[in-house]
Amino acid sequence: MRKSILMITSLLMLSACGGKKTQAGIADLAVGDSAKVEAKADSVGKTAGEEQDMEAVKAFVEQFYKDWDKRDLLDYDYMKQFITPNLLKYLADSYEFECEGECLATWKFFYEGGIDISGMKSRQITPRDANHVLVENKYENYEYDILLMVIKDGDTFKIDSIQQVKSVYLD
Repeated sequence: MRKSILMITSLLMLSACGGKKTQAGIADLAVGDSAKVEAKADSVGKTAGEEQDMEAVKAFVEQFYKDWDKRDLLDYDYMKQFITPNLLKYLADSYEFECEGECLATWKFFYEGGIDISGMKSRQITPRDANHVLVENKYENYEYDILLMVIKDGDTFKIDSIQQVKSVYLD
């Protein structure tokens, strides 16, 4: 809440200074809509190229999840085409259970692991910049957010790292 108030105050101060683009954007936002205010604040000052890069990275991550949602969590061949050798090593090193052959901690893309979760309710994918995407997974009884670092790889992208941001059970 405090962050939202500071964001609104900052944007209102900017609009008072004559920033016509900012004034138009602020007029459309309700005071209580902090997500829109934060998104608007994040986009202020970004070039068209940066916005385009962020949208391309977001589209890549959305397609990755959309296709993987239809597959088995252990479909390593599918997943490997979207990650770097660095992340592959991390997922292999993070696998803590006995197994035969190749074993990867692929659950880290969806939940913390070793827990009982039920029913995916929603997934929000938000680019933070041209290389980082926040993925918010909401289940009936659990919320799990991760930050993915995405790098350019020729004509496409690859996920280079994954960092857990939030893991909370709901009452």
